[in-house]
Amino acid sequence: MAEINFLCVHKQLRQHRLAPVLIKEITRRVNLCDIWQAIYTSGTTLPTPFGSAVYWHRNLNPQKTVEVGFAFKPQGKTMPSFIKMHRLPETAQIEGMRQMKERDVKEVTKLL
Repeated sequence: MAEINFLCVHKQLRQHRLAPVLIKEITRRVNLCDIWQAIYTSGTTLPTPFGSAVYWHRNLNPQKTVEVGFAFKPQGKTMPSFIKMHRLPETAQIEGMRQMKERDVKEVTKLL
């Protein structure tokens, strides 16, 4: 299954209906991998939800996601403190966690 989570079109290009073109291209590429189902997230409320989920994510570029309206800075927080809050830790917080190496690909693929 494919997940499309953050489809972004520049404000000046939105009037040209690029989102449907991007969705068709994503669908084409995913279908080439023999994947025929996808989940799309939306920032809008659908009239009749057919499913819902709760998930957490970490903003890798908090300032940019706030600028484009994907994320919102809490009221009373400054941008530098918001960025600091989302900074990745220097070391992994889970015991034994390390960066994936090329030799791990086979096992990681099996896990996925």
